[in-house]
Amino acid sequence: MEFIDVLDENGHKTGIVRNRGLIYKNGNWHRTVHIWLINSKGELLIQKRAKNKQTFPNLWAISIAGHVMAGESSLMAAIREIKEEINLDVQDSDLTLLFTIKRVQPYENIYLHVHDDVYLFKYDLDIEKTKIQREELSDIKFIPYKELEQKLLSKDPSYVPFSEEHAKLFAYLKQNIGD
Repeated sequence: MEFIDVLDENGHKTGIVRNRGLIYKNGNWHRTVHIWLINSKGELLIQKRAKNKQTFPNLWAISIAGHVMAGESSLMAAIREIKEEINLDVQDSDLTLLFTIKRVQPYENIYLHVHDDVYLFKYDLDIEKTKIQREELSDIKFIPYKELEQKLLSKDPSYVPFSEEHAKLFAYLKQNIGD
């Protein structure tokens, strides 16, 4: 069972810890990490979420994501999630925190309240040699970031919906990675 720190609206810990089910049910603020892996060709790694996922099953989404567990830092969670989802050991210095998004997402008959810490991870991953966590994702692939942006903007039904995070990510990539 996953235990998560309950946050206030500003992202500060309240001192309350709950399991993920209660966090969702109560609509408590909590923190997640989103890691975008980009290779030297300017392609983003995307994952096809497993069919049993609670949110966005079977859709192409962010490279790696997960909840920050109780007592864990965001950076620690990002490193743990990379290891769990694509079996890769990384160091703190491999990740760059780009920004945090404050998000309210409809979920079943409630709303999820989340602070997403968004990281960039530059790495030339060999997909053919990568062991993925099948409980979380069913496939991974690289896609040029501008192609992903177009798929999201055109509301391609096989991808998660376009969001504020995507807009900020693509603006960052255009400014720092280029065409």
